[in-house]
Amino acid sequence: MTEPTVPTPGKRHGPRYGLRALAALWLGKCAGTILRFLGREGTHVPGRIALWVYPNLLGVIARPDTVIVVTGTNGKTTTTNLLADALHTLGKRVSTNRAGSNLRDGIVATLINGVTVWGRCRSDVAVLEMDERSALRVLPQLAPDIVVCTNLTRDSIKRNAHPEYIAWILSSAISPATTLVLNSDDLITASLGSDANARHFFGVDPTGNEPREPGGSAVDAAICPRCDERLDWIFWRFNHIGRVRCPACDFRSPVADVRVSPIDRLSGLRSLTIDSGTVGIRLTNESVVNIYNVAAVAATLDVLNVAPQKIGSVVESLTPPTSRFAEETVGGVRLVRLLTKGLVGVAVSRAFADIVSVPGRKIVLLAIDETTDRFDGVENTAWTYDADYEYLADPSISAIYVGGIRRHDQALRLALAGVDSNRIVLVESETRGADLVPLGEVDVVFNLHSNHNAGPTGDVVHRKLRQRLMEKSS
Repeated sequence: MTEPTVPTPGKRHGPRYGLRALAALWLGKCAGTILRFLGREGTHVPGRIALWVYPNLLGVIARPDTVIVVTGTNGKTTTTNLLADALHTLGKRVSTNRAGSNLRDGIVATLINGVTVWGRCRSDVAVLEMDERSALRVLPQLAPDIVVCTNLTRDSIKRNAHPEYIAWILSSAISPATTLVLNSDDLITASLGSDANARHFFGVDPTGNEPREPGGSAVDAAICPRCDERLDWIFWRFNHIGRVRCPACDFRSPVADVRVSPIDRLSGLRSLTIDSGTVGIRLTNESVVNIYNVAAVAATLDVLNVAPQKIGSVVESLTPPTSRFAEETVGGVRLVRLLTKGLVGVAVSRAFADIVSVPGRKIVLLAIDETTDRFDGVENTAWTYDADYEYLADPSISAIYVGGIRRHDQALRLALAGVDSNRIVLVESETRGADLVPLGEVDVVFNLHSNHNAGPTGDVVHRKLRQRLMEKSS
């Protein structure tokens, strides 16, 4: 059977499908309709079925004029959602895998959903989250116009190697014609691609309070890639995120084209600098991780030639998905729901640092054991020693309720981090702590969960705490 002509990547095109490709498209659409009827959104199954029928479908399926891929260790789901929301606000018809089915099957399922039954594209732009390990299977056929990389840091010990290896995978799959939007404060991310790629950098300016020497459990970039001299830090934020210069050669962190400044305490605004223009913005979530996500969105919109003032007004309206972050005050107590990406020490450290930065008396409910491991494997718990549990030894935290099957592993790590054993409460169920935690003398309650238990644990804990706080205030 003769293969159909592969269309020009990144350009909308009419159907050029053979019968087998059309059959794959129709079966994928049927599977998607059935799954939506059953209430199962965001699944990769339609893509898997379609690829089983026609393995080359990703290379021929119609796509929008602009295809954007978002990848990285942390923040890619949030950045994908924020960018899709921003483009929708700007009047674009957007295809996106919002629920995070970010392997090849899920990306194909999203593209199938974005075309008509005869395979004609219905969208102006595709914003596709991609797992960084999938690059070699996705990018050569997809050939996106823009690749956004949030960061490359240590990930799950079970599935990912050193971030420099992941960077090699990505660079091996990126076309020279692709524009890269990269984190300038991450040396590993900033090195992606080749000299042929157009690069657009984003960053977050220092507050002046960051240290000049790295600390914590994990620092993965400390040596100059040109001359092997030990790097000097202009400022250090976490892991290898910060800005550096080499004392022996002219190597230094790239200059960011799009930057977000520290908050002005009088106005409550941050400055968003885009090339030489500056606009004031107010963000709904002030965590440093979210600020980087917003900077990535702003830099991508800049590449798409959106005016700086328009970018400022759009990013101000963006809110992270509630499955990642949600906050409300009930009965005078702040209830904060915070995704804590289990198995990934750097992401966990960021969540713990956010807790300490919040003023007031705090209680933490900790349930970050991965539910999927109960059925198909056991994660090496060494990742907990890549995470800075030492943050949770802060005296402002009166108690930490630890639930789930790895509660004893978590308790050991907390004890080794210096947390008073009298403040560690073990409960068998991941959700039971929400029934037991004392709410009488507390200002903030943190509900920490991981990706895979966001629904069965994060949602349930939030409802229970909210109900108890409402009853207490009535």
